Amino acid sequence: MTGSAARARPGPAPIVWTQVAALILGTLMFLYGLVGFWPSFSIPGPDWQQSTLLGIECNALRSALQVLVGVIGWAAATRAGGARLHGWGLALVNAVFVVLGIVGVLVPSAHWLGMNVPAVVVAGVFAVAGLVLALVPSGSGHRAETASPPR
Repeated sequence: MTGSAARARPGPAPIVWTQVAALILGTLMFLYGLVGFWPSFSIPGPDWQQSTLLGIECNALRSALQVLVGVIGWAAATRAGGARLHGWGLALVNAVFVVLGIVGVLVPSAHWLGMNVPAVVVAGVFAVAGLVLALVPSGSGHRAETASPPR
C-alpha cells in the first residue's frame, strides 16, 4: 500500500472545534437550566419576585427551555454542520431571552420568564457565544482525501 493510499482509508471524520464548542455550550446551557429548577419552585418572597440563585432570577419555564437547548446542543455536536446550526439556534433563543428579559425589567407586568438584569446578561453571553459558533470559520482548511479507484 502506498503512502497516499494508507492516508485515504475510511475512518471516523475529524472533529472540528465547532463540534467541541457545541458540546461545551450545550452542557453549560443544560447545567444552567438544571440548576435553575431548584430555586424556581420555591415560594416567592414578600415582593412576589422569583427566587434567585447567585443573584440570577430563576423561572421554571426558562429553565426547561434551557435544558432543552442544552440537549439539542449535545445532539448537534455529532456533526460540524449541526454544530453551526446549533450556534444559530443558541443565538436566536438567547436573543429572544434578552429581549423578553429587557421588556420584563422595564415593564414588570410583562415579566413572563422571570428575568432580572443578571439573567439578561447571562442570556446575552450565550447569544454571543452562539454567534461565534455559527459565524467563525472552523479553520480546518483541508478536505479529507479520497482514495482513487485502482487502474
